[in-house]
Amino acid sequence: MRRIQKEIGEYLGENTGIYIFIIVLFIASVLAGAFLVRGLEAGQHETLYHYFNLFITDCLESPALEGRVILGQSVKINLQYLFLIWLSGLFIFGFPLTMILIGWRGFSLGFAVGFLVKRSALRGVLFALGAILPHSLLIVPALIIVTVTGFSFSWLRFKGYLKKESYPSGRRLLFYTAVNLLLGVLLLAGCLVEAYISPVFMKLLLPYL
Repeated sequence: MRRIQKEIGEYLGENTGIYIFIIVLFIASVLAGAFLVRGLEAGQHETLYHYFNLFITDCLESPALEGRVILGQSVKINLQYLFLIWLSGLFIFGFPLTMILIGWRGFSLGFAVGFLVKRSALRGVLFALGAILPHSLLIVPALIIVTVTGFSFSWLRFKGYLKKESYPSGRRLLFYTAVNLLLGVLLLAGCLVEAYISPVFMKLLLPYL
């Protein structure tokens, strides 16, 4: 137990700056996605509104949102992100890719929330809180930690390459992989929330949009 605590302490101490950087990058990406909605042309807005209204109609007319379908899609998307970030961390020049992946995820989230707010103002905010927030409370922190670990591992390899050193060690690789596997469990928990809890709030809030 003490060894694990020591490993975690060292990990946090070494990566505090990276955590700050990735969190700022994620927030900036969310804001960029939200502001992009405001820059869309009227025709683009109308197209988005049309498809979203079709989605609302389908949800209201269907007896229930198919949890298994949502779960399958969510697991596929999030485990793909996990694998790609883990894989990026194994490469010397992989750390920029981890930034792109988390940036795209933040941008997508910001765009979705920005669209809802643009369409329905306060009601859009409430819908986003019910339909997006529950699973995001698990998935977003997990993805941020995964990104930090991937960025850090790739950065260590990059520094080792510049110094002509064989770094990081096999123990680091094992710790890196173990952290990603544990975070995979957290992502799966978020996927379950997205499939079976978020749709409940979505169905309750849809009539008010």
